Amino acid sequence: MNGEPLSRAELLERPLLKRNLAALAAGDQHRAAAWLTEAPGLKAVAEVNGESGEPIVVAGGQTQASRRDPAREAGLWLDKLAGQNRLDGDGELILFGLGAPWPAARLLERFPGRSLWIFEPDPLVALAVLSHHDFSAHLAGPEPELRFLTPWQVAEEKVPAGAVLLIHPPAQRREPARLSRLRRALDHSHPDLAPLSGRKPRLMLIPPLSGGSWPVALSLGRAAEAGGYPFLFLEWGPELNHLEEAAQKAPPAEAGRLAARLFELAAPQAAEAAADWRPDLVVALAQAPLDAPALERLRAAAGAPLAFWLVEDYRFFNYVAEVAPAYDALFHIQEGLIEPVLKNWGLSRAWYLPLAADAGLFRPRAEAETAGYRADLSFMGAGYPNRRRLLTRLAERYWPRTGRPAEAFRVFGSGWSGADPALKGHLFEGGRRVSLPECALIYAGGRVNLNIHSSTRPNPEFEPESRFVNPRTFEIAAAGALQIVDPRPLLPPMFQEGRELVTAERPEDLPDLIDHYLAHPEEAEAIGRAARARVLAEHTYVHRLERLLASLGWTES
Repeated sequence: MNGEPLSRAELLERPLLKRNLAALAAGDQHRAAAWLTEAPGLKAVAEVNGESGEPIVVAGGQTQASRRDPAREAGLWLDKLAGQNRLDGDGELILFGLGAPWPAARLLERFPGRSLWIFEPDPLVALAVLSHHDFSAHLAGPEPELRFLTPWQVAEEKVPAGAVLLIHPPAQRREPARLSRLRRALDHSHPDLAPLSGRKPRLMLIPPLSGGSWPVALSLGRAAEAGGYPFLFLEWGPELNHLEEAAQKAPPAEAGRLAARLFELAAPQAAEAAADWRPDLVVALAQAPLDAPALERLRAAAGAPLAFWLVEDYRFFNYVAEVAPAYDALFHIQEGLIEPVLKNWGLSRAWYLPLAADAGLFRPRAEAETAGYRADLSFMGAGYPNRRRLLTRLAERYWPRTGRPAEAFRVFGSGWSGADPALKGHLFEGGRRVSLPECALIYAGGRVNLNIHSSTRPNPEFEPESRFVNPRTFEIAAAGALQIVDPRPLLPPMFQEGRELVTAERPEDLPDLIDHYLAHPEEAEAIGRAARARVLAEHTYVHRLERLLASLGWTES
């Protein structure tokens, strides 16, 4: 066993695992068997040899038991629990973590007939352990001694009442957010929304230090102010910003140390602010610098529910799976894609909440205001591979035949280093980063705005499977401008095709659409006006904040 990653397919071929899974599936634990064999893993799982030759599971780079004498280590752990009177009585036991077989095996030996539940959040870790120890006799029968809890049961809080929780230390280090979720399920300790008694709720908004969700946090703060909600917008100190900048530039080992220090400093700052403000609800934005232990500390200080608005594609941000279960409620932008994952995270309080526009910032502008940003054809965004491919083709094959000057087709934004020479002449100021106020001027100054959602793959250039609508869609509409957008399954209920925006079904459709709306500016202007009216009626951050509170069942009395 050389520590190479193990696949589920490889594990499922092992005889002991087959025997254990058959015993699970034969009884009333078929849902647990299905979860183990189908749910995605959380960490890379491998095995190494212990000193006596027994296999030791490695999850996320961490060994889940001592290499020297794991069986003795398990016995000492139980002796410690017994000395703390944690094992007294005859009630049911829940063991958090099955990173090694010996803790569960020793519990079954010492307490025959006493029900033992296992909650191992990572199915691949559980499969690896079950492939090396025969638990089938304890799993069989109508009332087995050994049972498995799935994240679905934890999400629904269908856990044994009054059970004693035992925590295997390696699992606590590996999955702190899921331990937090299990504890709340056992205690039914979700903080409830405080009665309003005729007042508006006190909100605490926690932004990231930077990134794409930073402007969303700012807009949500302005929405709270416009809606008359008392709110605290947490201002992170300069030390955290400096640490983040340093971590982004440092080599991996040093970046990890700096990130750990960042989280260490963020936790007390957030908790102290919450204890002072006493909010009714805490709302954290994606990439807020809070890990699971920090969220536990924040919940205790605030005495209020913690909500998380994930305004990113969850598939590209590994931290989301690490922290999401530690929140009491989650809001997301990927309806029809993320729901099975939410169940595996142990979350039942989760709602679709699309992005929106800050209509005070994004609005029609006078021609003099947009003078430096005007373009016949405009694109604003980072240089993702699919956009590079598409815009380069437009620059090479389409734009020259229009007879319009090169500077009338402009590409704004950063991340375009190494762009094809055909595209370089269209980059605004060499591809520098533009500010949010500049974005508002860019959209208002574009006669035709291209809105191509990002993809890390160059092909396909349109990728509707990502199932989210980017903020640019709402912001261009709020600016009263025409946009041509790639197909998005979630878009039709939000905007009316052909009246409030224009969809290009295929990349090949773009030249004809661009030609048409450049030749018919009155149609483009009418679509822009209708789009802004739709945003003002349905798609501002005030609307989103009200929907967030309503989803939680909060109504003013």
